[in-house]
Amino acid sequence: METWRVVAAVSIGPALSLLGVALASNFRGVTEWHVRQSMSLASGLRRVPPWRWLPDAPDEERLARFILLERAMGVAFAAAGTMILVTVVYSAWTGQPMQKVK
Repeated sequence: METWRVVAAVSIGPALSLLGVALASNFRGVTEWHVRQSMSLASGLRRVPPWRWLPDAPDEERLARFILLERAMGVAFAAAGTMILVTVVYSAWTGQPMQKVK
């Protein structure tokens, strides 16, 4: 087995899982903080015309929608990190090398 792939997978898997769990559970308000920072950073941008069909919602409603979206993304990140760890454990247990992506 190539060592760098195992090291990368073992370090990325838990990091992705922890980030996903923190976003999905809104641990210590990390999701809300991130969404507020993102919205304040992007506040200078103008709304793109193809999205004009979206209703102009109040800021608190937009914040709630983005928090819900980011929490759903956190669930996906946690699942991806778990799958990376399962793949590494399985390939170490069977002794087969990790599959290369071509």
